[in-house]
Amino acid sequence: MVQTDLITGRQRRIHRGNNLQRSCSCFSAAPVFWEMVDPSVPYQLIPLSELTPEYWTVANYVKKDGLLDRSIVSISRIQNMDLWEIFCRKKKQLMRIQGIQEIQEKRLFHGTKIRNVDSICKYNFDIRLAGQHGRAFGRGIYFAKHATYADKYSNSSTIQGEQSKIIFLARVMIGKSKVGQRDFQKPDHGCSENLHDSCVDDIMHPNIFVIFDPNQIYPEYLIQYK
Repeated sequence: MVQTDLITGRQRRIHRGNNLQRSCSCFSAAPVFWEMVDPSVPYQLIPLSELTPEYWTVANYVKKDGLLDRSIVSISRIQNMDLWEIFCRKKKQLMRIQGIQEIQEKRLFHGTKIRNVDSICKYNFDIRLAGQHGRAFGRGIYFAKHATYADKYSNSSTIQGEQSKIIFLARVMIGKSKVGQRDFQKPDHGCSENLHDSCVDDIMHPNIFVIFDPNQIYPEYLIQYK
């Protein structure tokens, strides 16, 4: 399959894979693994079949990398063209400003209440609500390396007749990080320059990541588990 950059006109051959650590190639078009894209709706939740490699790649990431030993009920891919294009433009902007060819991304977890799912899928994470569950490393949006940590912030709810919980697995542009502090409103708090892109709990072995610009986030998968 050939993918064309609609801005530069350059083409490259795409090999469809399911490595969650693969870098994001941001073009104006939707990712090649999206399906049944409907541009007339704000977003789509596409349930993944257990027969697909994508399902098992995400499931294994949740259990092995995320250390969450729970039974997965469902995994859905979030397809939101508006949020995807904003995320891509932000990535290009940061690379241009910093004069780099690539910016570091991670797949990170975020736990929340079921009532917040529609809003996050539609509008992304809301920085205005930051700090509701603590702000030890800054007044931003918190993500965790491990699903077990995000699980603490996901409340059990009745979903389709059974008690279960949800977490998001998001693409997050962490770029250059620094250790955050409670009163930080951006990584370089009190400075006019933006030399860092995120805050962490520990610079050598980070487990918590704080993002102050929602455009650095794309909520990619919704995982329901019990």
